[in-house]
Amino acid sequence: MATPIAGSTASTAAEPSTGAEPFTAPGLAPDQTGRLAGRVAVVTGAGQGLGRGIAEALADEGAAVALLGRTESKVVAAAEELSGKGARVLALRCDVAERADAQAAVAATLAAFGAVDILINNAQGGNNTVRIPTVDATDAQLLESFETGPLGSVHMMQACFEALRDSGRGAVVNFGSGIGVRGAPGLLGEAIGGLTKVTAIEWGRYGIRVNQVCPAAWSPAAEEYMKQSPERWEAQRRQTPLRRLGDPYADIGKAIVGLVSDDMQYLTGATLMLDGGQVLLR
Repeated sequence: MATPIAGSTASTAAEPSTGAEPFTAPGLAPDQTGRLAGRVAVVTGAGQGLGRGIAEALADEGAAVALLGRTESKVVAAAEELSGKGARVLALRCDVAERADAQAAVAATLAAFGAVDILINNAQGGNNTVRIPTVDATDAQLLESFETGPLGSVHMMQACFEALRDSGRGAVVNFGSGIGVRGAPGLLGEAIGGLTKVTAIEWGRYGIRVNQVCPAAWSPAAEEYMKQSPERWEAQRRQTPLRRLGDPYADIGKAIVGLVSDDMQYLTGATLMLDGGQVLLR
């Protein structure tokens, strides 16, 4: 079980055999002036990079945030940092590729906070730097990206559906990529765009908005790519109209805040390119 975080909530969602119970503390009063005051957000892949930046941006606008990730130590460290700022947080180990993990994480969030209003499906898998011709792709290679990408997103959406419906202002943000929008040789892309459109149509009647973002931002993977392929990195940077990668908090996190807030309450089924202009939709 994760070490309890003062003024927050911490638990391990997917290890029921330990007999550990979630640690709950009242924490500090949430920000009542933020755009997301009184709402509860679930962020997958929240231990580092984009997920961590997004969780911080949501918390800064008053949301209680459940941080989910496969590596418990990372989500606990992120939750401790947010708790130190007065946020109401929950740290949960969760592999979204496992349906039981997703269900347990959502149940723990509901037990701690009583609701789920926002779902951020940031966790993605696979390795898009490896190009494999479609005719040669093996089941294992396909499943590596699909289990933690589209399938993991479906697991989380299904687990959160009833709570999002009951919210009356439910919002889901799925994470795709420019590859899924424009295509690329040797890269099979992903099914996130289709999932987003289908569920936007199906779930709109319940007041649940479902949108997709395709970001290009700093992350541990991006930093490693820059170190290993500096020339390709520089070429890609120069081809980006804004000449830089996005900041996880300032460029992506704040955009997500706007997307899930009432400011964008009439937008659903859309794809938002948060990539500095790399892909221009027509």
